[in-house]
Amino acid sequence: MDIERVNENTIKLFITYRDIEDRGYSREEIWYNRAKGEELFWDMIGEINTEDYFDLDGPIWIHVNASEHGLEVIVTRANINSDGESNSLLSSFEEHRDAAHKNLDESIFDSYDDEDVNHLDLNNISLYKFKDIDEIIPVANRLVSFGLQSSLYKFEKYYYVAVDFSNIEENQQRQNIRSIINEYLAGSKMTIYRIQEYGETIMEKDCFETVIQYFA
Repeated sequence: MDIERVNENTIKLFITYRDIEDRGYSREEIWYNRAKGEELFWDMIGEINTEDYFDLDGPIWIHVNASEHGLEVIVTRANINSDGESNSLLSSFEEHRDAAHKNLDESIFDSYDDEDVNHLDLNNISLYKFKDIDEIIPVANRLVSFGLQSSLYKFEKYYYVAVDFSNIEENQQRQNIRSIINEYLAGSKMTIYRIQEYGETIMEKDCFETVIQYFA
Protein backbone atom coordinates (compact mmCIF):
# COMPACT_ATOMS: atom_id res chain seq x y z
CA MET A 1 0.00 0.00 0.00
CA ASP A 2 1.28 3.47 -0.93
CA ILE A 3 0.45 6.68 0.89
CA GLU A 4 0.83 10.27 -0.29
CA ARG A 5 0.12 13.50 1.54
CA VAL A 6 -1.81 15.84 -0.76
CA ASN A 7 -2.06 18.75 1.67
CA GLU A 8 -2.64 19.38 5.38
CA ASN A 9 -6.20 18.03 5.18
CA THR A 10 -5.94 15.28 2.57
CA ILE A 11 -4.04 12.01 2.14
CA LYS A 12 -4.18 9.61 -0.77
CA LEU A 13 -3.81 5.83 -0.39
CA PHE A 14 -3.28 3.33 -3.19
CA ILE A 15 -3.75 -0.41 -2.79
CA THR A 16 -3.35 -3.03 -5.53
CA TYR A 17 -5.88 -5.78 -6.13
CA ARG A 18 -3.20 -8.33 -5.24
CA ASP A 19 -2.76 -6.67 -1.85
CA ILE A 20 -6.53 -6.63 -1.39
CA GLU A 21 -6.69 -10.37 -2.07
CA ASP A 22 -3.79 -10.99 0.31
CA ARG A 23 -5.91 -9.39 3.03
CA GLY A 24 -8.66 -11.94 2.42
CA TYR A 25 -11.02 -9.90 0.22
CA SER A 26 -12.20 -10.27 -3.36
CA ARG A 27 -12.94 -7.45 -5.82
CA GLU A 28 -16.63 -8.38 -5.82
CA GLU A 29 -16.82 -8.15 -2.03
CA ILE A 30 -15.27 -4.69 -2.00
CA TRP A 31 -17.58 -3.26 -4.65
CA TYR A 32 -20.87 -4.86 -3.71
CA ASN A 33 -20.62 -5.42 0.04
CA ARG A 34 -20.43 -2.14 1.92
CA ALA A 35 -19.48 -3.80 5.21
CA LYS A 36 -16.46 -5.44 3.56
CA GLY A 37 -15.51 -2.17 1.92
CA GLU A 38 -15.55 -0.47 5.30
CA GLU A 39 -13.44 -3.26 6.82
CA LEU A 40 -10.85 -2.84 4.08
CA PHE A 41 -10.72 0.92 4.60
CA TRP A 42 -10.15 0.68 8.36
CA ASP A 43 -7.65 -2.08 7.76
CA MET A 44 -5.69 0.35 5.57
CA ILE A 45 -6.02 3.19 8.06
CA GLY A 46 -4.87 0.88 10.85
CA GLU A 47 -1.55 0.31 9.03
CA ILE A 48 -0.51 3.95 8.99
CA ASN A 49 0.22 6.44 11.73
CA THR A 50 -2.43 9.00 10.92
CA GLU A 51 -0.97 11.42 13.46
CA ASP A 52 1.86 12.00 10.97
CA TYR A 53 -0.70 13.44 8.56
CA PHE A 54 -3.69 14.77 10.49
CA ASP A 55 -5.91 13.96 13.43
CA LEU A 56 -8.83 11.70 12.52
CA ASP A 57 -11.06 13.19 15.21
CA GLY A 58 -14.06 14.81 13.57
CA PRO A 59 -15.78 14.20 10.21
CA ILE A 60 -13.79 12.81 7.29
CA TRP A 61 -14.74 12.22 3.67
CA ILE A 62 -13.61 9.17 1.73
CA HIS A 63 -13.61 8.91 -2.05
CA VAL A 64 -12.52 5.87 -4.03
CA ASN A 65 -11.25 5.74 -7.60
CA ALA A 66 -10.94 2.33 -9.26
CA SER A 67 -8.21 1.70 -11.82
CA GLU A 68 -7.01 -1.34 -13.72
CA HIS A 69 -4.39 -2.08 -11.07
CA GLY A 70 -6.08 -1.20 -7.79
CA LEU A 71 -7.97 1.37 -5.71
CA GLU A 72 -7.03 4.96 -4.96
CA VAL A 73 -8.61 6.13 -1.70
CA ILE A 74 -8.70 9.87 -0.96
CA VAL A 75 -9.26 10.73 2.70
CA THR A 76 -10.08 14.35 3.51
CA ARG A 77 -10.54 15.89 6.93
CA ALA A 78 -13.34 18.43 7.31
CA ASN A 79 -12.59 21.85 8.75
CA ILE A 80 -15.11 22.69 11.46
CA ASN A 81 -15.88 26.34 12.15
CA SER A 82 -16.93 27.88 15.46
CA ASP A 83 -20.58 27.05 14.74
CA GLY A 84 -19.76 23.37 14.37
CA GLU A 85 -20.25 23.38 10.58
CA SER A 86 -17.86 22.15 7.92
CA ASN A 87 -16.08 24.86 5.96
CA SER A 88 -16.64 24.58 2.22
CA LEU A 89 -16.36 20.78 2.10
CA LEU A 90 -12.67 21.21 1.41
CA SER A 91 -11.50 22.50 -1.93
CA SER A 92 -8.86 19.78 -2.19
CA PHE A 93 -11.57 17.13 -2.03
CA GLU A 94 -13.52 18.84 -4.79
CA GLU A 95 -10.44 18.97 -6.99
CA HIS A 96 -9.91 15.25 -6.74
CA ARG A 97 -13.60 14.54 -7.08
CA ASP A 98 -13.70 16.20 -10.52
CA ALA A 99 -11.05 13.79 -11.77
CA ALA A 100 -12.55 10.69 -10.17
CA HIS A 101 -13.84 7.72 -12.12
CA LYS A 102 -16.99 7.56 -10.00
CA ASN A 103 -19.31 10.08 -8.36
CA LEU A 104 -19.20 10.40 -4.60
CA ASP A 105 -22.61 8.73 -4.23
CA GLU A 106 -21.25 5.66 -6.07
CA SER A 107 -18.16 5.39 -3.90
CA ILE A 108 -17.48 2.25 -1.88
CA PHE A 109 -17.13 4.25 1.32
CA ASP A 110 -19.28 7.01 2.76
CA SER A 111 -18.33 9.72 5.25
CA TYR A 112 -17.57 8.89 8.88
CA ASP A 113 -17.55 10.97 12.03
CA ASP A 114 -15.42 10.78 15.15
CA GLU A 115 -17.77 8.25 16.77
CA ASP A 116 -16.94 5.74 14.04
CA VAL A 117 -13.22 6.24 14.53
CA ASN A 118 -13.37 5.89 18.30
CA HIS A 119 -15.58 2.82 18.09
CA LEU A 120 -13.27 0.93 15.73
CA ASP A 121 -10.02 1.87 17.45
CA LEU A 122 -8.02 -0.35 15.07
CA ASN A 123 -4.67 1.09 16.08
CA ASN A 124 -4.85 -0.78 19.39
CA ILE A 125 -5.44 -4.27 17.98
CA SER A 126 -2.87 -6.32 16.10
CA LEU A 127 -3.50 -9.69 14.46
CA TYR A 128 -0.91 -12.44 14.04
CA LYS A 129 -1.21 -15.82 12.33
CA PHE A 130 0.47 -19.19 12.78
CA LYS A 131 -0.12 -22.82 11.77
CA ASP A 132 0.61 -24.83 14.92
CA ILE A 133 -0.79 -24.09 18.37
CA ASP A 134 2.64 -24.81 19.88
CA GLU A 135 3.96 -21.65 18.20
CA ILE A 136 2.06 -19.40 20.57
CA ILE A 137 3.38 -20.98 23.77
CA PRO A 138 6.70 -19.05 23.92
CA VAL A 139 4.82 -15.83 23.05
CA ALA A 140 2.37 -16.39 25.90
CA ASN A 141 5.21 -17.15 28.33
CA ARG A 142 6.98 -13.89 27.52
CA LEU A 143 3.94 -11.61 27.32
CA VAL A 144 1.55 -12.80 30.01
CA SER A 145 3.10 -10.45 32.57
CA PHE A 146 2.09 -7.38 30.51
CA GLY A 147 -1.62 -7.97 31.13
CA LEU A 148 -2.57 -7.74 27.45
CA GLN A 149 -6.04 -8.74 26.33
CA SER A 150 -5.72 -11.52 23.75
CA SER A 151 -8.08 -13.76 21.80
CA LEU A 152 -7.49 -16.86 19.69
CA TYR A 153 -9.30 -17.78 16.46
CA LYS A 154 -9.01 -20.31 13.67
CA PHE A 155 -9.77 -19.46 10.06
CA GLU A 156 -9.15 -21.89 7.21
CA LYS A 157 -5.63 -23.31 7.69
CA TYR A 158 -4.32 -20.82 10.25
CA TYR A 159 -4.70 -19.81 13.86
CA TYR A 160 -4.94 -16.08 14.59
CA VAL A 161 -4.20 -14.32 17.85
CA ALA A 162 -5.61 -10.82 18.34
CA VAL A 163 -3.59 -8.69 20.76
CA ASP A 164 -5.13 -5.55 22.26
CA PHE A 165 -2.59 -2.86 23.19
CA SER A 166 -5.13 -0.50 24.78
CA ASN A 167 -3.57 -0.68 28.23
CA ILE A 168 -0.01 -0.08 26.95
CA GLU A 169 0.40 3.69 26.80
CA GLU A 170 4.13 4.03 26.11
CA ASN A 171 5.09 3.69 22.45
CA GLN A 172 8.46 2.17 23.30
CA GLN A 173 6.85 -0.56 25.36
CA ARG A 174 4.42 -1.29 22.53
CA GLN A 175 7.32 -1.61 20.11
CA ASN A 176 9.15 -3.95 22.48
CA ILE A 177 6.08 -6.17 22.78
CA ARG A 178 5.57 -6.22 19.02
CA SER A 179 9.22 -7.18 18.56
CA ILE A 180 8.76 -10.14 20.87
CA ILE A 181 5.69 -11.33 18.98
CA ASN A 182 7.42 -10.90 15.62
CA GLU A 183 10.16 -13.28 16.75
CA TYR A 184 7.64 -16.12 16.71
CA LEU A 185 4.57 -15.15 14.69
CA ALA A 186 3.80 -13.47 11.38
CA GLY A 187 1.68 -10.34 11.18
CA SER A 188 -1.61 -10.68 9.34
CA LYS A 189 -3.32 -8.24 6.99
CA MET A 190 -6.72 -9.71 7.82
CA THR A 191 -9.03 -7.60 9.97
CA ILE A 192 -10.30 -8.74 13.35
CA TYR A 193 -13.85 -8.20 12.08
CA ARG A 194 -13.38 -10.67 9.23
CA ILE A 195 -11.82 -13.25 11.53
CA GLN A 196 -14.65 -12.90 14.04
CA GLU A 197 -17.30 -13.19 11.35
CA TYR A 198 -15.92 -16.12 9.35
CA GLY A 199 -13.49 -17.81 11.71
CA GLU A 200 -13.93 -20.08 14.72
CA THR A 201 -13.45 -18.55 18.15
CA ILE A 202 -11.10 -20.77 20.18
CA MET A 203 -10.43 -18.49 23.15
CA GLU A 204 -12.57 -15.37 23.32
CA LYS A 205 -10.37 -13.73 25.98
CA ASP A 206 -7.27 -14.30 28.12
CA CYS A 207 -5.61 -16.32 25.40
CA PHE A 208 -2.07 -16.02 26.81
CA GLU A 209 -3.17 -16.97 30.33
CA THR A 210 -5.16 -19.94 29.05
CA VAL A 211 -2.35 -21.21 26.84
CA ILE A 212 0.04 -21.18 29.79
CA GLN A 213 -2.49 -22.92 31.98
CA TYR A 214 -3.13 -25.82 29.60
CA PHE A 215 -0.08 -26.06 27.34
CA ALA A 216 3.00 -24.60 29.03
